Amino acid sequence: MNRIVLILCSIALCIDFACIETEPVSPVPEVAFTSIELVNLVDTSLENPYLKGAILKFEFKDGDADFGVYESVASDTSLPDSIRYNLFMDPFYKIDGAYFRVELDTNYPPPYYSIFYNQKLDRVGQNKTVKGTITLTITDIPLYDTIKYDFYIRDRAGNNSNVESTTDLGTN
Repeated sequence: MNRIVLILCSIALCIDFACIETEPVSPVPEVAFTSIELVNLVDTSLENPYLKGAILKFEFKDGDADFGVYESVASDTSLPDSIRYNLFMDPFYKIDGAYFRVELDTNYPPPYYSIFYNQKLDRVGQNKTVKGTITLTITDIPLYDTIKYDFYIRDRAGNNSNVESTTDLGTN
């Protein structure tokens, strides 16, 4: 009798767990800042032995796995930046505790980047969520004592993630 009760309880538990719905994840991507670090880069093409740069790391998650720009799209200069790029950054400089947006001119390219589509991120089935860590080397740092970046990503459907901010980066 005890065996029958144990078997019936086990079956009931299995049925109960099988009915648990998967937690839906938003098709809108999410980013979370991890770190930013000032580094010296070598630029041999311009014969500058060292150039200030930064390494940005952040986590991302996309619920429908449509993140990543196709290389053919990124290289098509006739397309608008909003389609060719999927990582957008806004630099800010700091004076007396207040932040001011850096007005970019022709000396600095826009801080937009293409993170390319990767077949390893393709998903089939119910759970299409992709997540991971992105590490980016920033080579054109605005020349201010202290800067920070606000950044966000965009998926192929045109959904913008939340905006995250880096910590302050002392450039001197």
